Amino acid sequence: MPPSTPTPTAAPTADPGQIANLVITWSGVILAAFALLVAIMTVLFVVAGFVGIRELRSIRQVGQRARRELDQQKAVAQEIVAQADRAVHGAETLSEQANTLVGRVQTAVARADQQSEQVHLLIEDMQSRLSDFDQRLTTQVEVSYLFNQGEAAYREGHYETSVEFLRRAIELDPRNPRVRYRLGRSLTNLGEENAAGEELETALTYKLPTDAGERALALLHRYSDPDRALTHARHAIQYGPGSAGNWNCLGLILRDNGDFVGARDAHQQANQLDGEQVVTPFYLALLAAQAQALPHARDRSAEAIRRLDSGQGRASIKPMWAALIRWADLLMRGSYAEADTFAEILYETCPSTRRAREICDHMDFLLRSLGREEYRERYVARIEQHWLSDHPPG
Repeated sequence: MPPSTPTPTAAPTADPGQIANLVITWSGVILAAFALLVAIMTVLFVVAGFVGIRELRSIRQVGQRARRELDQQKAVAQEIVAQADRAVHGAETLSEQANTLVGRVQTAVARADQQSEQVHLLIEDMQSRLSDFDQRLTTQVEVSYLFNQGEAAYREGHYETSVEFLRRAIELDPRNPRVRYRLGRSLTNLGEENAAGEELETALTYKLPTDAGERALALLHRYSDPDRALTHARHAIQYGPGSAGNWNCLGLILRDNGDFVGARDAHQQANQLDGEQVVTPFYLALLAAQAQALPHARDRSAEAIRRLDSGQGRASIKPMWAALIRWADLLMRGSYAEADTFAEILYETCPSTRRAREICDHMDFLLRSLGREEYRERYVARIEQHWLSDHPPG
């Protein structure tokens, strides 16, 4: 502490030593204060440095985090840009595909329109065809009914009725060969040979099996033109060699022409092809009787009776022919009284002049073969008088 200054009483003269001490003293104080200040400032700067370093470190860390986040955001942004590019590329591809699809759709629509028109035309055509089919079906049903009625009438020997039904069927279906064939056979049995020939020839043009048509023509011309009948019978064999009916037809025509050996061979061939037909052994029995082989004739006749009794072929043989076969068998065995019964049946069941001629032809052939012409009046004359008085046998 500085010394107290004495109260001046007078203005003393300044002491240089004192002044120097005073200066030195104050200078030290100032220097001490300055040093303290520097120390304080140094401390402050040091503290500030530490604080700054921490702040700098914090700032650096924040900066690093910010850089990482920025890098992440940059990567995200790049991914977004890449996705955006891919999306744009995909959009362009989709746009191209969409344009292609639009083109295809337009083409499909155009085709659909065309197909729709075609479908419409097809529907109209189908409706027209269905209508035609329905009409044809209705027609065929009616034709079938008329044919069946005509067929039934034919088998019952009602040939006029058969012709009536069959001609109505022809009006509905003029190209039906089965109807024309049966109509031709019905007309044949009625003796209308010209009309029958036209129907049979027309049936052949409409694809009637050739052998059936030729066989029918042979039977048609059997009595009126034997040579022509034989030609047709041979044609029937040519086109249908596996048919027993064709061989039996040929046998009948050959027998009419006096070729009994050829007739027997034809009927034997028929018997080999079909061992169930009733008429075949009957025809062979007649030929055996003509050859004077009566035991063999009786055996053949017995075979015909067995087939008749067993029911084989019964559905296709008419009562008239069944009666004729039984009459012939009884005649060969000399049972005339029983034969009379079947002769009466033949007279009652004979349906037409043509059938009468066929019956009388078989009866007369057997009577002549057996040398029993005296029985002709007993069995044949009544049928001839009723049916053939104006048409003597040729």
